[in-house]
Amino acid sequence: MLMPDESFLSTHRSANRHRLRRLHVAALVVAGMVPSVLTAQAPPVVNRAAVIRAEDARGAGEDGITPILEALNNPALRELAIRAIGRLERPNQVGNLIPYLQNPQLAATAAEALAQATQGIRAETTSVEGKRALVDSVFRALRAVPRRGLTPVAVAAVARSIGRLPYDQPEQARAAESAMLALSPRSGDRWRDESRAMMGIAHGLYSLARARRTLGPLSEPSVRWLNRYALFALKVPDAAPVRRLIWLTLASTGTVDKATVSEALTEDRDEQVRRLAVATLPNVSDTAFQREHLERVRRDRSWLVRLEWVRVYRLRFAADDCLPLLAALRDSVHHVRLAAIDALGAPCPRQDTVRAVLRQTIAAGPSGAAPRSPTDVSWHARAHALLSLARIDTTGGRELLRENSRHPVWQVRMYVARGAVAARDSTLLTTLALDEVGNVREVAIQGLATTVGHLADLVFVRALASKDYHVVLSAARALRGAPVRDSIVPAVLDALERLTKERRQTSRDPRMELLARVREMGTAADARRLTPMLKDVDPMIAVEAARLIAHLNGGEVQVTSATDQRPINPPTGTTRVRVTMSPATGGGTFDLLLDADRAPMTVARISELVRNKYYDGLTFHRVIPNFVLQGGSPGMNEYVGDGPFMRDELSLAHHARGTLGISTRGRDTGDAQWFINMVDNYRLDHDYTVFATVVAGMDVVDRILEGDVMESVRIVGPR
Repeated sequence: MLMPDESFLSTHRSANRHRLRRLHVAALVVAGMVPSVLTAQAPPVVNRAAVIRAEDARGAGEDGITPILEALNNPALRELAIRAIGRLERPNQVGNLIPYLQNPQLAATAAEALAQATQGIRAETTSVEGKRALVDSVFRALRAVPRRGLTPVAVAAVARSIGRLPYDQPEQARAAESAMLALSPRSGDRWRDESRAMMGIAHGLYSLARARRTLGPLSEPSVRWLNRYALFALKVPDAAPVRRLIWLTLASTGTVDKATVSEALTEDRDEQVRRLAVATLPNVSDTAFQREHLERVRRDRSWLVRLEWVRVYRLRFAADDCLPLLAALRDSVHHVRLAAIDALGAPCPRQDTVRAVLRQTIAAGPSGAAPRSPTDVSWHARAHALLSLARIDTTGGRELLRENSRHPVWQVRMYVARGAVAARDSTLLTTLALDEVGNVREVAIQGLATTVGHLADLVFVRALASKDYHVVLSAARALRGAPVRDSIVPAVLDALERLTKERRQTSRDPRMELLARVREMGTAADARRLTPMLKDVDPMIAVEAARLIAHLNGGEVQVTSATDQRPINPPTGTTRVRVTMSPATGGGTFDLLLDADRAPMTVARISELVRNKYYDGLTFHRVIPNFVLQGGSPGMNEYVGDGPFMRDELSLAHHARGTLGISTRGRDTGDAQWFINMVDNYRLDHDYTVFATVVAGMDVVDRILEGDVMESVRIVGPR
């Protein structure tokens, strides 16, 4: 592990001598190696905006990470700088963070930053032993944090950070469990403080439980701890988040006590706890117990719980009796009704009845675009029923799919394409591969790739000319391993040149796949057409192009790429934004509170787009109840958004129900699409930026369906 002065020198050898000397002194002060009085000779000159911009540039700006390191010597900016160092994910910077674990006021931020910095170890080229030694040293530093004077929030951060270090050995994980359990609150602590500390321990155990395939199952003491606190402060609403996280971990471990499950389902007032308890039922090796409790929760007062019931019942008992699923078609909440339609797309004893019900649902659906009320659906039931029928009735389903292949609502045609994949109808898929909407073409191309493979290569080559990034991506993937390549390489290169001229980082995924096809099929003569990409707006594309040119021609190739940066001034405080849904898609409004202190550059970007009315008329194109709603794409898909890419601003914030995160396709690839967490999604923590919270109108959010339109998005005040 590098000490603070060594890591500083390794990062800033290109800095001028005066700045290097001044900053080297500051780094030594941070490490406690020289008296702080020396800093009077070189007072810091950095400000908040400079630190945030340096972090946003990920150290690639003119001053590198110098402003961040300078800010460590400024008490007013120190916490901001510590967080920024962690977000850089540079393992060689951990030495600049460890000293702050001894400061009770900064321990939580330092622990979080250390855990985040070590995530970058996966990209390091050092030996496995070297990586393991660094992780072990960070673990020892976290374990040694003095408990005395530490706030419950800091205890939680330390435990949470211990649990998510990038371990690669089971013995490391078991040591981490012991260290976390040792932080468990003492008996007699106030329940509120106790719950805050327990959140961190449960979060750390959850991280290890999710990595059980690599690190092995949780130890017996950990499982006992989880079961002991699964009913913690059962009658106290504010303690519910602790129980939710514990139940989520129990679901991941596959170990659950029947009596605890029963009490949670019958006594816990928190709907998310009951939902998670339902999710653990498949792990209970008692069929009668499962049936009894599923029968009880199918009428639970919360639709979140009833929705989970549909999933678990389908998994465990629908093959024997699908009558309860048919009854769920009359549920008062449309998410549950649609889930029941989906669940009927599997064999069950009453197959004739199910087919008749699905046909009736299809016939009752609108033949065109139709408005919907807040409590009802539009095209949705028809589309879902088409897909379910195709899965259980190939002949009848295929007939109805073809009848609906020209439906004026493109989402219906997209479901028709999914049904055609299930029915393996390559003729219909070939037709839909020419649809006017890219989202339909994408599904059809993916379906052709799995049903007929390279027999459809001419369709795939034609699709490379699409303006839709996701269509090009699907086509390029489908051409992998093509036996006849003469017409493919020119089309691939044409697509690469066209997308490159657009100068949009958001085209990264299709271009990376196109480059992979050139590597697979190209020759040295093709290398010259790749040369302009060496100056690409996306550094990752430039690096990959250089590697490919070297592969085709031999030798080394220099990259001169420069990342585009928007000159945004980081805001402070909170901003209130109101989203008004179109009356034709359910209507209603909900308010968001944007947190610029936690995610300044994200809030700056979103606020700018809101002021420019960017989101007006856009949709929620991805709706997964009991998970997330995602929207804000002009193309109504994952791959079309605003550029250049946004930087992740990760923090200790949870992806709790009602919070908003930025959708990405890998680190630092946000394109201003955002998602709303419909439940507590702790598995998204530390990977996706949390930048806002729904503070009014969550009932409107709960009603949103796929394709619903945001009529307007406006800033309505500072709070």
